[in-house]
Amino acid sequence: MRHQLPRILLVSALVGALSLGAAWAGTVLSPRPTGPDLNELPTQAGGPFRTEAAVELPGLDGGELLVGAAKVNIYPQPNAANGEVWIRDRARCEALSPEGAQYIPGQAADTRTLWPENPGCIYTGGYGIGPMNAVTDFDPEYGLWTRTFAVSNGEKTVVLNVLDATYWEGRYNQMCPDCGALDLTESLSTELAEYGVEQAGMYFASTHSHTAPDFIGGWGGVPPWYMKQVAEAIRTSVREAVTNMVPGKVEAGEILARDYNRDRRKTYYSAQEAGMSWLRAVDRNGDTVATLGAYAAHPTTVNTNGIAHADWVALFEKRVEDRFGGVGLHFMTGLGQMTSRGGTAIGTALANLIPAVGKGAPVAGDANGTVAVRSAKTEWDQPITNVPLAGLGGLGLFDRPFGGPAAVDVGRTSVRRCRSAAPVSVRTQVNASRVGNLVFSGAPGETFANLTNTLKEHRQNTVAFPLALVNDGLGYINQSFEAFEESRTGAGFGGTEATEYEDAYSLDRCFGDKILGETLSLFDAIWAS
Repeated sequence: MRHQLPRILLVSALVGALSLGAAWAGTVLSPRPTGPDLNELPTQAGGPFRTEAAVELPGLDGGELLVGAAKVNIYPQPNAANGEVWIRDRARCEALSPEGAQYIPGQAADTRTLWPENPGCIYTGGYGIGPMNAVTDFDPEYGLWTRTFAVSNGEKTVVLNVLDATYWEGRYNQMCPDCGALDLTESLSTELAEYGVEQAGMYFASTHSHTAPDFIGGWGGVPPWYMKQVAEAIRTSVREAVTNMVPGKVEAGEILARDYNRDRRKTYYSAQEAGMSWLRAVDRNGDTVATLGAYAAHPTTVNTNGIAHADWVALFEKRVEDRFGGVGLHFMTGLGQMTSRGGTAIGTALANLIPAVGKGAPVAGDANGTVAVRSAKTEWDQPITNVPLAGLGGLGLFDRPFGGPAAVDVGRTSVRRCRSAAPVSVRTQVNASRVGNLVFSGAPGETFANLTNTLKEHRQNTVAFPLALVNDGLGYINQSFEAFEESRTGAGFGGTEATEYEDAYSLDRCFGDKILGETLSLFDAIWAS
C-alpha cells in the first residue's frame, strides 16, 4: 500500500500532459467478428518435426534453400492451480478510464510499472496512456499469434519472427527479465547453433497493432504469467520453424501499393513508402511453406472495445494462407509517419496483390548453385536527448534498463554532421542479412519512410526488406533533417496543428542518422564478405 499515493498522484499529473487520444487519427470502429473457438486454433508448422539427437540437414540442389515456418497461438492460458488469473471485468481493470471505473488500490500490488494497473488484467497498447483499455477476449476469427519464417543455405540461417503486439522490448527490468528480444537472440542462437542460427540473423518484430497486448508497460502491461506464456510461444515458434526446415525455393518481388497508406505529418509533407516487398517459400512438392509481406501503414483501424485484435495485418495473413497455404507473415517497414488508408480491409487488398505461385523472381544461387546467406550486426549506446522521455523512463513508466552518458557523431564528411550527447542512454543495435539477392535489415523502432526508402534503393537488383520494430521498441525514428525540435521538448504530446506528435516520442534527433549509416555499412559488409 505504500506505493499507492505516489502512483496515483503521478498518473493524475501525467494523464493531462501526455494524452495520446488525438494522436492516432484514422481509427475506425469495427464490429466484433464471429468465428471458431480461438482455443481450437492449432499451432502450425511446416514439415515433419525432427527428433534425431544430431542435426542432419538435407542436401540442396542448385538454387535451393532450407525453409521452415510456424505459428503459435498466444491466447491467454492462466493456470489456476498456480494462482494465475485473467481478470476480464473492465470495471476492475481500468483505473484511468474516462468512465471512472472502479479501482481497488489493494489490487495494484504489482510494482513492475508505476501505473496503478491491476496485475490480473491484460491491457492493450497505443490508445490513451496508462491502464485504460483492458482486454475481455481475443478476436475469435483471426486470433493473435507469434509467427516465424526460417531460411538457410545449410550453413547460415536467418530467422524472422513477428508477434501480434504493440511493442516487444529488447530488454526488460521487471516484466520479463530474461525474455526481451535481445535475450531471445542470445539464448536461441546458442540452442539452435547447429542449424546455423546466429544472433545477427535473428529478427524479433512486432505487428504494432494498437489493439494487441501491451508488452512494454506504458499502457498497464500484462500479468507476469502471460508475459512468460508469450515468451515461450515465441521460443516454440522459432524452434519449430528452424528444426522443421525442408528443401525448397524462394521467390520474391516488390509491388507498388500507393492506395493503402499516406503521410500523416502536419507541418510538412514527408516522403511516403509506396512499395510492398514480399517473398514466398515453396517446398519440393510445390506446397507453400510461407508467404511474407512487408509494408508501411500504422495498424490503427480497429478499436474493438475490449476485444484484442491484430488489425489489418490479421486479414493479410489469413488471406495469403487461404490463397497459397502455409504460414502467412507480415512485417512493418517505414511506418513511422505512415497512416493506413482504406480501413481494416487493406489487409485483404494487399494480400490480393501478391502474384500466384511461380510468378515471382526466384532467388538464385551462384555458379555452383549455392545461395549466399550472411548476417551482421552493430551495437552502440544511443543518447536520449528527449528530456520528457528520459524522465518517464527514469520513473519506470516504460519497463526497460537505461544506461549512463553517451554520445554519437554521425555523418559521411566533416560538414553537417549530426552530433548529440546525453547523461542517459539506451543500448541498441541494428542488423542486416543477405539471402541471395534478398536483403533484410532490422531497426529498433518506428522508422520513417525516408530512411527505409534509402535502404531499398541502396543496392540495385535486390528485393529489400527494411523492417521496423525489430529486436526492440524505441519509439519513432526519423532523421535529423526531419526533426521538429519544438515537439521534442514535450509540446508534441498534445498533437496540435503546430507540432509533430512523432517527435515527442523520438529519443534523439540523430537516432535515425545513426541507424541509417550503420545499416548501410552492414549492407556493404554482407556483400563484401
